[in-house]
Amino acid sequence: MNEQIDSRLDVTGMCCPVPLICLAKVVADLKPGQMVEITGNDPVFESTVRDFCQVNGHAVAEVTATDASCTRIIIRIGR
Repeated sequence: MNEQIDSRLDVTGMCCPVPLICLAKVVADLKPGQMVEITGNDPVFESTVRDFCQVNGHAVAEVTATDASCTRIIIRIGR
């Protein structure tokens, strides 16, 4: 992905729903079209972030596995 990341959030070590609460706070300060990168390692992290995006009108632009069993998700802000 070659697009600019406007905000980065690392929620590694946090269990849901804390990552979603942190993500919601970051997203509230972003405008449609901006990008946020969130990294976490909770077993339900990816599925809950996908659900969050679907409910709130955001798009998952990229999902990649990183070292230490983490998942990195890039989200394009909608609405």
